Amino acid sequence: MVKEKCSLYDKLPLELLAGFHFEINKNIEKGILSDAMYHEIRLMEQSALRRGISLECLQDKGSRI
Repeated sequence: MVKEKCSLYDKLPLELLAGFHFEINKNIEKGILSDAMYHEIRLMEQSALRRGISLECLQDKGSRI
């Protein structure tokens, strides 16, 4: 059995993870952050999915913070 690596995002409270996800996406869309930040977005999404949180829920929670 292969154990998945734990990332920094796995240690964050859900509210903080959702807020980071939302803000980074918003700043990529505005051109403030580069497309290279999509790697960080993917790590955040993987962390949410490991917790059983849908990507829609992550985005919704982040938009309300």
